[in-house]
Formats: sequence, structure tokens, C-alpha cells
Amino acid sequence: MTVEQIPFGAAAFIGRRCNPYGAETGGPRRIMGGLHGPDSAKLVSADTPGLPEAVQQGEWVCKNMAQVTVRMTCGCGHVGAEMELCSWHDEPYWHGEMVAGTIRRVKDIRTVHGHYEEISRRQAGACPRCMYPGAYAEWYKALFAWQQELAMLRDTGQWYTERAQYVRSKLEDVCSEFDVGNADGTIHRCPMRLVPVS
Repeated sequence: MTVEQIPFGAAAFIGRRCNPYGAETGGPRRIMGGLHGPDSAKLVSADTPGLPEAVQQGEWVCKNMAQVTVRMTCGCGHVGAEMELCSWHDEPYWHGEMVAGTIRRVKDIRTVHGHYEEISRRQAGACPRCMYPGAYAEWYKALFAWQQELAMLRDTGQWYTERAQYVRSKLEDVCSEFDVGNADGTIHRCPMRLVPVS
């Protein structure tokens, strides 16, 4: 696919950098369609002091210019925030070449897909609001909280305590709710599309 084959017209540069994960607009605010908020991807570790805030927040910066403005939509009518993304672009790379019995390093250019194609291919498989409808979003967060507490109980030698048994039962309850939602179709994997914004 070439830049000219983008379904919504020629790829004119927008004039701002590609911003798939929020690095250009103050950091990720709506990870997984708002299921996770600000600081949810933040990495805080005593092992790596002095990390820049952008790295702590998990803000993956793209150095390419944005070519398209899109938003994700699903068949159930859920609509995501606008994203300015890069598309196909040229990228330099190095390879070895045998010349007169020696290998020399050669710089070349190849055309690679951008965030528009990457998100369309890998990250648009299911709508977060269709996967976690209604109370399921809160149960999803509760599941993580119970798992963290259970890990702490295990690490502190309290695996066989009444509290640990209670936490395990809460985890089983939440998982059974998800099993029911999957079985009755309340939870479904509605694929998403990147739709152009004019």
C-alpha cells in the first residue's frame, strides 16, 4: 500500500507530529477508551531514578509528521477521541554489502507503515466499551485491585490466611461474572475502524 492508497485521500502533512498515545498533548489520558485514566501506565521504580516524566508515563513519541486525522469507531456506535497519525513513510536503515572481499556498511531507504496502518492492523481488534460494558468496567478494575492485594499477601507469607481466602473468593466471583457476560453475549468483541475526521 502506498500513501496514495489511504482511503480518504492524499496524505497531506497536517503540520504537527504523529500523536498516537498522547505524548504531544500532555500524556495518555484515555488508555483503552478511557478504561484507564492518567498515570495508569506510569512507571515508578526505585531501580531507575531520574527517568523523564514522558518515559514514566509510557508516552511513546513518534518522530514522524501526522498525515491523517482519524477517530476509532465500532459497529455499536462507540466513538473515540481524534488522533493525528502518520502513515506510510520512508525510513533510513543500514545493511552490510560485500565489496572486493570486505563488508561495507551501506545506508538505504525503505518505505514502512506508520501508526495509521499499525493501529488498524493490531490495536483495533475490539472496542473497549463493548468488551467492558456497564458494570464490567468497574469489575475489571476491581479484579486488578484484588489481584494486587493477593500478590501482596503471597509475598508477605499470608497466603493461607482468612483474608487471602476472602480475596481469592472475590476474584472467583468477578471472573464468574465475566464468564456469564461472555456466554450471554453482553461482552462482545466488536472490531473498530479508523474513520477520517474532516
